[in-house]
Amino acid sequence: MSDTQPDRNPAGDPPLVEQQREELAETVDALAAKLDVPARVNTAAAETAHTAKVKAEENRTTLIGVAVAAVLAIGTVIVVKRRRR
Repeated sequence: MSDTQPDRNPAGDPPLVEQQREELAETVDALAAKLDVPARVNTAAAETAHTAKVKAEENRTTLIGVAVAAVLAIGTVIVVKRRRR
């Protein structure tokens, strides 16, 4: 061995094959997850939908107020148009 590289295994035993397989499997899984664009898009969409649902539940009163204001605005427009005829 070269003197510049530290000896990782001072006992000279080869690394366990099972440990290497496990590390390789984890690396392959991580790469596969990064390359699986449809799954990543679905995950992002699900997270966004969940966030929107939570915010809607938190702001239910505000949403009801906005809905009432919209209905009143539409009603006002209809009444004004009927009076002009």
